[in-house]
Amino acid sequence: MFSRKRTDSRTRLFFATDIHGSEQCFRKWLNAAKAYQPDVLILGGDVTGKVLVPLVAEADGTWRGSLFDRPLHARDREELAGLEKQIRAMGRYPVVVDRDEKAELDASPGKVEVVFRRAMRETLAQWVRLAEDRLAPLGIPAYTMLGNDDFDDLAEVLRGSQVVTYAEDGIVELPGGYEMLSIGYSTPTPWHTSREVGEAEMQAKIDGLAAQLRDPSTAIFNVHCPPHDTHLDQAPLLDDDLRPVVDASGLRMASVGSTAVRSSLETIEPLLGLHGHIHESAAAQKIGRTVSVNPGSDYGDGVLRGAIIELDQAKGVKRWQLVQG
Repeated sequence: MFSRKRTDSRTRLFFATDIHGSEQCFRKWLNAAKAYQPDVLILGGDVTGKVLVPLVAEADGTWRGSLFDRPLHARDREELAGLEKQIRAMGRYPVVVDRDEKAELDASPGKVEVVFRRAMRETLAQWVRLAEDRLAPLGIPAYTMLGNDDFDDLAEVLRGSQVVTYAEDGIVELPGGYEMLSIGYSTPTPWHTSREVGEAEMQAKIDGLAAQLRDPSTAIFNVHCPPHDTHLDQAPLLDDDLRPVVDASGLRMASVGSTAVRSSLETIEPLLGLHGHIHESAAAQKIGRTVSVNPGSDYGDGVLRGAIIELDQAKGVKRWQLVQG
């Protein structure tokens, strides 16, 4: 469907988001450069993981831990490496500790935070180096940003690359001359994540960046939070204890996207909207003249969901396709 000669006037994007620390998904995003032959790779927000998994070195030379209440056991270095790979694939951070270090982690939330934040930074730095090794020979530009679940200080890790561009620093120009505006913040969530803003501040962020565009009608809005009341922002309704609400008709769903994002798409009418944040709402929808896409996320299973989108100077969004693998 997407085969073409590299000499035509179209620009092909590959977009994925919400990989939440899954090294398997990150590697698949890099592999998309060869698999789908895009002109540009874009990785939306929420790139880091949420869980630290200690693997305790025992006196008998083995290592033990647990994941999803399932015991983990490595009898030698080879099995330990396999466990660490499995943990990283699911978006968790393995850390090898002795019994005293494990006791310290159990007793001190502050110590857990220090180790957790260090694991995030080290992993992200390794990913940047991997991206440079894989993408530099191909000459394919790549763009990343943080999401609401990521910490602001991690941006400096992403800024340190000559191959991968941190997109939230301003307007970037993609192949074909398309300008991209990027915002990784979300509006408030029940989990009070690190990068959340109210609707008024979200509107101000969008307006401030949109004012820098040469031609908003050909721009791409790479905004992590999806537009409100669309197929892209449907999530389970939660009660006061953060449990999904189920009634006689089944699981109740609610629109949890941003009204500011929707209003901006309706008013500014960019060419394309790239969104994420709501993992279970993989969809595409036109809002006015804007094609908005959320590829969804299955990072916990190591499945990369993405969108292949072709832009044409004369026809705008020529075609799009949601893919997974």
